Amino acid sequence: MPIDTSETNSPESGSPLAFLRELTRELSTGRVELPSFPEVVTRVQRAVADPDSTSERIVKVVGADGVLVSRLLTMANSALLYRGEKVTDLRLAITRMGYSNVRTAALAYANAQLRRAPALEHIRADLEKYWQDSTQVAALAYAIARENRSVPADEAMLAGLVHNIGKVYIASRAPRNLALNSNAELKDHLLAEWHAGIGQAIVQNWKLSDDIATAIGGQCDRDRAHDGPADLQDLLAMTIVLADQIAAKDGESTAASVLPGAKLLGLDEAAIIRVVFDLQTDLLMLHTALG
Repeated sequence: MPIDTSETNSPESGSPLAFLRELTRELSTGRVELPSFPEVVTRVQRAVADPDSTSERIVKVVGADGVLVSRLLTMANSALLYRGEKVTDLRLAITRMGYSNVRTAALAYANAQLRRAPALEHIRADLEKYWQDSTQVAALAYAIARENRSVPADEAMLAGLVHNIGKVYIASRAPRNLALNSNAELKDHLLAEWHAGIGQAIVQNWKLSDDIATAIGGQCDRDRAHDGPADLQDLLAMTIVLADQIAAKDGESTAASVLPGAKLLGLDEAAIIRVVFDLQTDLLMLHTALG
């Protein structure tokens, strides 16, 4: 049933569509302004994206924030992600993790700051839900990619972690009096229509890989079929459905195994059940590492 937006688009109540178009226009100019987003994470993103960056520069940027350093060291010493002796030196931790997982840790830290920001208290429940969804998808994507080996596991985890960034951006930028905040049906509809495209623009501005940007933008295309091997978009779309399926617990949600992407990944229902069952401890450890 179509949603009537005529009333919500009046000047008095605020125009959700106009607001979303304005966000899209801003993003097209390269502007990414998340309220309460830590400046240190922006600097990390720039440093990691710069092909001329040295490890010394990355260490200097990360080392400017003690809490971020702690987050990186926690992740670098995760028994699930890395083997070997515990590291306490930031330079060694960054070398062990690689730049992709440095980004993952920095973005996890940024999201924690957003969820605690006093200015965003009115949407804290939404931000918490988006984060829980993201960590579940990131953990599943990492676990499946590590076993399946179709795509790099660290890239799969990062894509899962940021797949909801469009929703975070929309929610955090929306004025409190915007009609989007008072009409749950309209809000769900517009988020579903807009968050993937906005998320793709954000990760492009952050200069994440083209594969991650494409996967974020195409995450809702669950019926996508293509020639060639499975790719990150296949994995992300399938993992999002799988996370929904696990959360539903009632068998009513779409089975991830019926998606074209699952078939390209060689995952039937039995294989998916086995992976999820066998990796429960690993998934819990990854949730802990992400924070």
